[in-house]
Amino acid sequence: MNPTALDLNLLKIFRAIYATGSVSRAGLQVGMTQSAVSNALKRLREQLGDPLFVRTSSGVLPTPVADKLIGPVEEGLRHLGMAVESLQAFDPAVSDRCFRIYVNDLAQLVFLPRLIAHVQNSAPNLRFETVDEPVDVGRQMMKDGVVDLAIANWPAMGDGYFRQRLFAETFVVMMSAAHPLAKKRLTKADYLKARHIDYRPGGSTYGLLRSTLDALFSRENVTRQVTFVAAHALGLSSILSGSDLLLTIPSRLANAVVQDTRDDLCIKPLPFASPALAITQQWHARVHHDSANRWLRKQILEIFLERPR
Repeated sequence: MNPTALDLNLLKIFRAIYATGSVSRAGLQVGMTQSAVSNALKRLREQLGDPLFVRTSSGVLPTPVADKLIGPVEEGLRHLGMAVESLQAFDPAVSDRCFRIYVNDLAQLVFLPRLIAHVQNSAPNLRFETVDEPVDVGRQMMKDGVVDLAIANWPAMGDGYFRQRLFAETFVVMMSAAHPLAKKRLTKADYLKARHIDYRPGGSTYGLLRSTLDALFSRENVTRQVTFVAAHALGLSSILSGSDLLLTIPSRLANAVVQDTRDDLCIKPLPFASPALAITQQWHARVHHDSANRWLRKQILEIFLERPR
């Protein structure tokens, strides 16, 4: 066939399927429906005279022809993208781009309200979508170009990813404003005797807190009384306001919850030492020089970067 007859959009779809190993995930990456991606793949198969991908129980696998094509296709599209990028910078004032951000529910409650409020006047048409998946899935989605940025206390993504520290987070204790402990200084003895909500968010938040609490209760030879185990923050404020339970959570999340519920709850300092959490933003090398991604990272820094005092 004549290589000049190839549709550039078909090559982009080919690259997305190769990178994701999935027709549906490729559709997410290029902003097309699964059926549209399937039709495009059918056209490319006809033009090249090869199936390119074979379906398996875990996705699609490339044929030898696809393996030979991917290198030149990636290189060509990369150079083309760099050329276009150099000619047309990202303009937030007119862009209607959708940014996908990898967060846990803790980060969504803390980061997204402030981010949206921060950009709503300067970038009124921008859209945001959050993704909450296991770390290995989130890492791959960033590599595939499906996710633009990861924000939270996720572990370092590894080679090929950039990581920028925003601030250090600490833990506090929340309780009902009607709790007997709300009107006094919270002591370690009070904490050890109390009943607790065990909140288990994503990232490394829970692991750090759990190891600290396990060590504390072991030293004091006390068994922690956990009444409720929660995987998500939704509804925790209502449970706290009507009970005698204590909830140990990051301070910024506690402040966000109290802001919503006003005087129903109160926040106390944790009555023992605990490790601080490093909250970061991370992104893949493929978008390191992308003007839109650079703009988004700059907004995050302006809002959340903790500067030395």
